[in-house]
Amino acid sequence: MTKTTKPTLDSTIFNSIFQIKNFFNNFFLKTSVNKNNAKDTFKILYQRFLFIVSIPLLLSCSASDDLDSVGVEPEFAAPEKIIKVNIIYVESSETLDKSSYTLDEKEFINYLNGEYFHRFGIGLELGESKSLINEELYDLRDNEGSEPSTFLMQSRESYDKSKVNIYIVKRCNILGIAGIGRDQRVLITDENLFTSTAPHEIGHALGLFHSHESENIMNTVNKDSRHNFNETQEKKIKKRIDQINLKN
Repeated sequence: MTKTTKPTLDSTIFNSIFQIKNFFNNFFLKTSVNKNNAKDTFKILYQRFLFIVSIPLLLSCSASDDLDSVGVEPEFAAPEKIIKVNIIYVESSETLDKSSYTLDEKEFINYLNGEYFHRFGIGLELGESKSLINEELYDLRDNEGSEPSTFLMQSRESYDKSKVNIYIVKRCNILGIAGIGRDQRVLITDENLFTSTAPHEIGHALGLFHSHESENIMNTVNKDSRHNFNETQEKKIKKRIDQINLKN
């Protein structure tokens, strides 16, 4: 797969935050000691601003996320924790009878387990697969800039809270995003299923946030080298799986 070199959405936002941070820091240094109250007020506003700007980083990943992970030998083992996965094909009323998806679901689950999850004692098991007619999800171009909130809103009635739910959409119907993950729900464009985008978004769906570790699956910078969960992430995923399985 051809690798894209354009900046990601995450890196653009981080650069903007860094510039704003420098601006405020310079401002604070230049402010006289007699204006401590004003400085404190600006610091509070500054911290709140950074928090608000950072929210999108927890939900969506840019289109340049569609890169293969570094080559590692597949590893299959008896997992310590198993979570069932539903696969939901997002269709429009015009495409439902046209079999627009040709995914080999067993191959996909084996890919995720062998390349990523089994080596950490985590196993994905195929649950149900079905189609969902939803015009808003099928064509997210109508919701540019609010894709994460649209996904969470439009999927709230169709996802199984006792499983991880992977919604698959056609890439031609979405701009700027390879995947979204949160609250046991994952949306992945069909051309990014067999890339590190898939385990990355599943990580989000199981409660993980972005990481700056160079080979971490939740990394947003070196996407072509992602293949590891760290010990803290592994424990968090297993704990979340236990919580989800209690609902079965």
